[in-house]
Amino acid sequence: MTSESKQIRRDPDARRAEIVDAARTVFLERGYAEIGLAEVATAGAVSRPLVYRYFPQGRPDLFVAVAEGLVAELHERLRHAASAPFSSAKRMEHLLAALFAFFTENPDAYRVLFHEVWAARDDAVAAAVVAARAPLATEVADIVAAGGGSADEVLLVSTGILGCALANIELALAGTVDPEAAWRVTCAFAAGQLER
Repeated sequence: MTSESKQIRRDPDARRAEIVDAARTVFLERGYAEIGLAEVATAGAVSRPLVYRYFPQGRPDLFVAVAEGLVAELHERLRHAASAPFSSAKRMEHLLAALFAFFTENPDAYRVLFHEVWAARDDAVAAAVVAARAPLATEVADIVAAGGGSADEVLLVSTGILGCALANIELALAGTVDPEAAWRVTCAFAAGQLER
């Protein structure tokens, strides 16, 4: 056997990351409900048994990994946007701009994370979607909390702002409203809530 014919064993973390990247590509292109492990294996140039080795629960495990990656990217953008040394209203405006920009640049990410997965009727997937909102809500809550108020008030105001933002992003992505107008209205709503 020559050295050229030996199989090169890949690092397990790198292999797992390659499978997640392949799953991300196919989920974003075609949606969670339309994809099976065969498509992910083909996209990743691996076998189905190898996919199961890294993701024993199959497609739901893969979705959770993809969702976590998308949310981590978004969370990093939001954290950076909200860290500017400005007033709470200006920081919220920057955070909302980053949120709108992320989903405008990645409309399929919004579809996969917040819209389409509910039709899959899979508890693990639904839990991943709910968990996806937590870091987003935390960034909004950190800004709201700077203005004072009880923990319940911060939670309610933050949830309202995030809900408004996500609903307006969905309207903008659907072409129902202009994205710039949706962002401006969301910023105005958030500013009103911060002044409460």
